[in-house]
Amino acid sequence: MAVPLFQPFRALGYITDDIPFAVQRLGREAFVTVSAGKAWQVYNCSQLRLSLVGPQLPHTIQALASKGELVFAAVKGDIIACKRMHREGVYSGHTGTILQLLCMGDHLLSLGSDSKLLLWKIGDFDKPQVSMDLGDGFSPACMAHPDTYLNKVLVGGAKGRMQLWNFSKGVRLFEFTVADSDVKCIVSSPALDVVGVGLADGRALLHNIRFDEPVASFANASGTGTNDEAFLGAGVPLMAAGGGAGAITVWDLEKRRLHTIIRDAHDAPITTLHFFPGEPRLMSAGADNAIKQWVFDAIDGTARLLRFRSGHAAPPTCLKYYGEAGTRLLSAGQDRAFRMFSVIQDQQSSELSQGHIASRAKRLKVDQQELKLPRVTALDACQLRERDWCNVISAHEGDTAAYTWRLSHLSLGEHVLRPRRKRERGADAAPDAPVTAVAISCCGNFGLVGTAAGRVDRYNMQSGLHRGSYNRHAANIIAILFNAHEGAVVGVAADACNKLLVTGGLDGRLRIWAFKGRQMRDEIALGSPPTHLCHHANSALLSVACDDLVIRMYDVEAVRSVRQFKGHTDRITDLHMSADARWLLSASLDGTVRAWDVPSSMCLQASTPVTALSLSPAMDMLATAHVNRRGIYLWSNSAIYGSGADIRPSNKPVDARLPALSADEEMEEAGPSGRVSVVDASGAPVPLHPALVTLALLPRSQWQGLVHLDAIKERNRPTEPPTKPAAAPFFLPTIPGLEGNPVFDTEADADQNIEEDDSLQGLNATPPVSDLARLLLEGRRAKDYTPLLSYLRGLSPSKLDGELRAMQVRALPHFEPGSKEELQDLCRLLDFLTVELAANRNYEFMQALLRLTLQVHGEAIVQETKLRKRAVKLEEIVRNQWGRMDDLFQTTRSTLSFLGNLQT
Repeated sequence: MAVPLFQPFRALGYITDDIPFAVQRLGREAFVTVSAGKAWQVYNCSQLRLSLVGPQLPHTIQALASKGELVFAAVKGDIIACKRMHREGVYSGHTGTILQLLCMGDHLLSLGSDSKLLLWKIGDFDKPQVSMDLGDGFSPACMAHPDTYLNKVLVGGAKGRMQLWNFSKGVRLFEFTVADSDVKCIVSSPALDVVGVGLADGRALLHNIRFDEPVASFANASGTGTNDEAFLGAGVPLMAAGGGAGAITVWDLEKRRLHTIIRDAHDAPITTLHFFPGEPRLMSAGADNAIKQWVFDAIDGTARLLRFRSGHAAPPTCLKYYGEAGTRLLSAGQDRAFRMFSVIQDQQSSELSQGHIASRAKRLKVDQQELKLPRVTALDACQLRERDWCNVISAHEGDTAAYTWRLSHLSLGEHVLRPRRKRERGADAAPDAPVTAVAISCCGNFGLVGTAAGRVDRYNMQSGLHRGSYNRHAANIIAILFNAHEGAVVGVAADACNKLLVTGGLDGRLRIWAFKGRQMRDEIALGSPPTHLCHHANSALLSVACDDLVIRMYDVEAVRSVRQFKGHTDRITDLHMSADARWLLSASLDGTVRAWDVPSSMCLQASTPVTALSLSPAMDMLATAHVNRRGIYLWSNSAIYGSGADIRPSNKPVDARLPALSADEEMEEAGPSGRVSVVDASGAPVPLHPALVTLALLPRSQWQGLVHLDAIKERNRPTEPPTKPAAAPFFLPTIPGLEGNPVFDTEADADQNIEEDDSLQGLNATPPVSDLARLLLEGRRAKDYTPLLSYLRGLSPSKLDGELRAMQVRALPHFEPGSKEELQDLCRLLDFLTVELAANRNYEFMQALLRLTLQVHGEAIVQETKLRKRAVKLEEIVRNQWGRMDDLFQTTRSTLSFLGNLQT
């Protein structure tokens, strides 16, 4: 099966979804586990930094729970247990969807829509210990464990009903009816016997379950159902409740009155609230793909935003790689937010500020979303002037002005580029037409703005001043001017030297202008209205996607058509040209992303249509945005990172699944989808090409420790001699080994003659075989050293040194010089080094291992003929490798010197 040109790498921008999170404490640190579709993520609560990403599960997560390093994720009717990133097992017992999970010591409780409450022993995957049937007339929704109630759980359901169960015995103790509305959540309060109950009608109740009496009732300020509650017991007793409107209402329980309201806490319904014990700190999560922490430290008791982590609340529609390094992505979506994502460090991703929106919304008493700019429809950026002035320009839906941004400050710029209202030299001014296209010159000094009325204006990015318009002269009448196009401007771009400007409009025309003089030089009839323009400034190539689903490529300087690409069956949504101008990428609503070049094409099909794409300057990563998906997906270029890409001409799409949250999901062997492995079974990287040298990618200390082992031993030498262990009883047999302390053989035969003389066990006994010698023998016979390599990669430098010294050749009188078992082991070790060095794998690790082998067994290698022959072969391999590297370094130095002379 053909391997796609771009393979799934990882997904960006997914923080959390509408599944409640789970908080746990490990030592002094608190961690929160959140759901992100088919995978879960763990954040450190102190800084909200991503700590761990779980494996990709077969279906969407329905509920989460955590205990220590274990995470339990409910997927349909099953519970998948994971220890860090590795799956431990599956608990299967529910016939319906699992609604909630709850960890109770060494047990796990699961509540399902099949009206069953199951008790599991953690680690026992066979069957549940206790199965409780809640009854056919009871529709469960949530559960909680009341404090000090041993082996008790409270289950809430429809019509205000709650049931108290003893889950260790599987007995229902009592049933409550607290209201006539459905119970949405139950939370244990710091007060004994009192629980908080959230209802679907928006009320929050306090109920005493010991006497079955209501304590208090509060109305939620959001006016919708209460999705979750949280209590703060230290200091001021507070209760917080979140609803479907995104507001958090906080009550003072001591005074039984409203304490504060956090308006616009989230842009979507709140899913979970959690007060940290002993701290006035509240953590909230919402369906807007955000998790936030609020602190109550103000004099009036109000809360302020302490820290947050968020992504797009709606699918992004515009993408652009920023900078030559290709480590940052600019994105804008339907949530009216403008964001910058880091493809390396998630904590460096942030949203660009649009001014003091929160304070303005509070003063005007309106929603913050109403004060944000409309969604971005087009954007452009230039890195050259990032530290000097605004270097990003954007066009917004229905807005008559273009806006500038300062990426160095991550904020909205001070200039708004609005077309001039007065008539300029007879031209038709259209001040009320919305901006449809924007661009920045390659020097970063000028911003270009095209409108729906066909007008194209030029502005100075430093001052924001208008620097002229591009107008057409009427035939034979120089005094009468018209706008650049009769219809809306689709795209505008300038060349690398600011000599030419290219514009395209819905009138089906491409027009080429003198950038400085602003007069029209040439015109090209497209034959169909364009929808997208993509210009490669260095090569003067311009690609145009038209309404007839044909992509046309033109040479702007020669003013002629170069190529036409046909193949898409639905509207083209985006175009992008690679940095070397060899590839043209196009996305369409037919669900395909096509990579075109001059003689041929290659297709990649995604599971959902692509709305925006951008290729990194190094051409190693492709970023895509999809319909109804809030994340940004990264695809790796197989032509750079793999050897299995099929780049032959083909119009048949290649199926590809969307990337997962973690790049580690792709590091597996090739399967039915045709994915190529990145690491082999031993954990070592797979060489991209047999002639290339591949490093082991082990920690530097692991292989450098082999080189400097003598210095490390000298530094770590104890100041006092080691204490001799107490003498063991004579009747306890020991296992031979390299450790200093004896290891007792507890499984020795009791009938063994312990009085056997050591002199009788001398030369006739088989010496113990080490793991290294055994794996060398097995690898030699099977011609596969993968298990041996995996074993060596897992050893510390000191243990590996001990294994090599255990193979020390000893002169035994009853052995012939050429038939020693130790000599055979050393021959196999040299053969293994020969195979690995010849294959150019694990280069730095094998070099360090070879040096240590020569240091330990150098004398034996010089004396024995068999060992000398193998050493000569090794020397030839190493000399050839270093010779190729020296040639490469010499070529690189010559090239750099030549470029330096040219620059001079």
